[in-house]
Amino acid sequence: MHASFYQENPVSSSLSSRDAQTVCGCELLGRFDMPSLFKQGDIMIGGIFPVFNKDISSTSTFESKPPGAKCARFDLRAFRWTQVMIFAIEEINKDPALLPNISLGYRILNSCSSPTNTLRAALTLASGPEEIELTSPCPPAISALIAEAGSSQSLAVAGALGPFQVPIVSYFSTCACLSDRAKYPTFFRTIPSDYFQAKALAALVKRFGWQWIGAIQSDNDYGRNGILAFTEEVKKLGVCIAFVGTVLRTYTMDKILDVVEMIKQSTVKVILAFVPEGDFYPLMKEVVKQNITGIQWIASEAWITATQPSTPEIYQAFGGALGFVVQKMAIPNLKPFLTGISPYADPRAAFVSDFWEIIVGCRPVLPGEHTGTEAMNGICTGNETLMNSQDVFFNVTQLRVSYNVYKAVYAIAHALHQLVFCQPTAEKTIKPCLNASEIQPKEVTDHLQRVNFRNQFGDNVFFDVNGDPPASYDIINWQLIDGQVQHVTLGHFASAASSDYKLSIEEEAIVWRTGKMVPTSVCSNVCPVGTRKAQIKGKPTCCFDCIPCADGTIANSTGIKSMYS
Repeated sequence: MHASFYQENPVSSSLSSRDAQTVCGCELLGRFDMPSLFKQGDIMIGGIFPVFNKDISSTSTFESKPPGAKCARFDLRAFRWTQVMIFAIEEINKDPALLPNISLGYRILNSCSSPTNTLRAALTLASGPEEIELTSPCPPAISALIAEAGSSQSLAVAGALGPFQVPIVSYFSTCACLSDRAKYPTFFRTIPSDYFQAKALAALVKRFGWQWIGAIQSDNDYGRNGILAFTEEVKKLGVCIAFVGTVLRTYTMDKILDVVEMIKQSTVKVILAFVPEGDFYPLMKEVVKQNITGIQWIASEAWITATQPSTPEIYQAFGGALGFVVQKMAIPNLKPFLTGISPYADPRAAFVSDFWEIIVGCRPVLPGEHTGTEAMNGICTGNETLMNSQDVFFNVTQLRVSYNVYKAVYAIAHALHQLVFCQPTAEKTIKPCLNASEIQPKEVTDHLQRVNFRNQFGDNVFFDVNGDPPASYDIINWQLIDGQVQHVTLGHFASAASSDYKLSIEEEAIVWRTGKMVPTSVCSNVCPVGTRKAQIKGKPTCCFDCIPCADGTIANSTGIKSMYS
């Protein structure tokens, strides 16, 4: 059996859920109906992932209990993140050294890529699972949480669970705002803060001399804070932001068309999009539809390696895109684990039937389901297999966010190891070792802050005082190779202890939107010798006229203001 999955079911015990909560010292008044991937363990780890990435909102009348969240757009990439979490936990459970004689369990919920639904998921995890039999008065609560992809979602979780000292490790939330230890004392992440990505993007802009840039942001914490940090960095270089367009996956087409018009009316040739894949994709399709092909796109890490936009159709307008991404890694033994996923292993497995229908192309019939003969064309026979599938889902050679999930699980496991298997020294131990049942979330948080280990891939895993990992990015270029869009690595950016950075890039290997020529993007051309800059009223400093020098003044080189002779 691939793994133990259960959706929410009533507690099967002589002790009712309400009775159990009363014994625990509080009373649970209700639960959200949230399907989960679940496996019981001695120590429970929660997970929240955007398995479906669009929230279909419904208006509450406040006359009855609100319906459960409705979600659309199954996200294969996010589903793989859930499987990597399960894979890492099962790998740790088989390790005789890391947590011997202790089993890790998990409970994984869908966020719907919505802060509201993420909060529902966080509260559901905090209230304890219904899936287990109540052999003791209080079911095991989660000791740590791996969440979330979007920064707005992580802000909701960190704000809600932080006061209860629950440690949260994010794999894809990059907003620099989450580094505020006063507000989010239990938040950690295995992806660098946008504080560093803004510096990397500014270094790229400086390298190629771009001075007149457009910007697209998502209407959330990730997009707004990212563009703000980038703007602050490039202003130091004399770069001007021509416009800032705002998008969101739930925006109407009218709002998307307004941003398209903004792009068409501008003279910029370089645009930075600091947007998650789901928010950006509607705009991308419209840019392609209107054949806007003269733009050099710069990408934030949230969409540059996403699979949905990486198609030959989208490449027409976005080919040559440049962006920064976190380190890639191949995880041994993960592929056979993924090809072992099956809806028949456990019919109650949340999300697995949706995955199967997308990958295999038919809907599995599970026990208790009935289908009419007219619908049999889309029904699986039960003999389908994933073993020979060529879907990119099973390509585990260039994992980036998935590797962040993997590192997050191991960071928590190492913190738990320190708690349970502390080694006495010659001096008196400050605190005795703990049994698994005695572990409190605050203690996991304290030990996560001190985690520092080298994993099997040679990477040092640790967190700074703000809960951030060291910053290191690869530079990715979209290139069309053999009819397929490839993410070609052409350089590297890394931060140094001195607050400096190092940018290395193979310029000659870049495929630009303009071919092999580096694109230029200026509001006004450099003033020739004998003329000077004259600022245009109401325009940014990058926009100016060139007028002849006044009598008695000279300008003996290009691009400067005149001076008295």
